[in-house]
Amino acid sequence: MSLTAGDDDEGQTDIPTESPDESITDLLALRQIMAQLPDGDRALLELRYFRGLTQTKTAQALGMTQVQVSRREKKLLAQMREELLS
Repeated sequence: MSLTAGDDDEGQTDIPTESPDESITDLLALRQIMAQLPDGDRALLELRYFRGLTQTKTAQALGMTQVQVSRREKKLLAQMREELLS
């Protein structure tokens, strides 16, 4: 049995991977959206997602209640998701 040019790929599976360019583009888009947010909203997201604070700790830092942080965070994420997908 002889091997032809395409035979040596049998049994291998291509695994899709995300292009590094896509990650960079996503990061730049996120930074652009974050830069357009009012200071308080940007601070809320930075504390929650970049510093890893809980909603309660974020609320204390911003002089809000945990419920206010939760509602504002949910609204901001929905708005940002819509902007990123459009």
